[in-house]
Amino acid sequence: MISHLFIYPIKSLGAISLQKAVVEREGLHGDRCFMLVDAAGKFITQRTRPELTRFTLSESDHGFMVKDSVAGFAKELIWNPTLGAWIPVEIWDDHLLAQEVLDGWSSWFSEALKEDVKLVRISAENPREMKPKHWTSLAKNTSFADSLPLLVIGSASYQALEDRLTGPVDRLRFRPNIIVNSTEPFVEDTWAEIKMGEVRLYGAKPCARCSLVNVNPLSGESDLETLKTLASFRTINHKVYFGQQFVPISLGTIQVGSALETIETKDAIY
Repeated sequence: MISHLFIYPIKSLGAISLQKAVVEREGLHGDRCFMLVDAAGKFITQRTRPELTRFTLSESDHGFMVKDSVAGFAKELIWNPTLGAWIPVEIWDDHLLAQEVLDGWSSWFSEALKEDVKLVRISAENPREMKPKHWTSLAKNTSFADSLPLLVIGSASYQALEDRLTGPVDRLRFRPNIIVNSTEPFVEDTWAEIKMGEVRLYGAKPCARCSLVNVNPLSGESDLETLKTLASFRTINHKVYFGQQFVPISLGTIQVGSALETIETKDAIY
């Protein structure tokens, strides 16, 4: 059963918790459709700028509110804002064109971060393709997520990590889209296809983790304990894994409380 749903409308900024979400070809509606880039067009992230946690997001009538918790200012970003010039942007190994969001957004973020940045929006005219091996008959593009459209994590996997830590771990350190109730740690690794309501998802690959999980999403403070502890029992071929990434097979609406059905399984990554 689904216990939590999250979207991150602006990549690497705060999460919005939802009770219901629409699954589109590129992932949950509104998830990572915006992104901040530096003067060279390269995406910026909490990995190197943990101060991005100062921006918290909440739903509004036509989009969402972005609050700068340090300066105390807030500004509403609508889902379909006024867009400007096309800008070459870089996210990991992908290079594409994205449109700058107008209405003073780039200046607003630049002033807060004391750095020249631009807020951009992904567009259907210049999509970001996944690697063909992850395509389904329905979906071949993704959002500004690190890789694939959706990240699913089981509750028992969090528990397995907490059992090895000195205290609870904030679920948002791992930037999940969907958290499901589970009794077996890392059972999500074995899901080749799952069904939630009318939605079917393809289990494409496990999610390799990096130092971002060390960043406290509330304070921006970093520690080494989370990734170090996870690495002690989840390192495979020099990568540390937690959660699995999924690609839509069919579209529709999911909600907290929706049952999860395993359609097809595969071997665990261990």
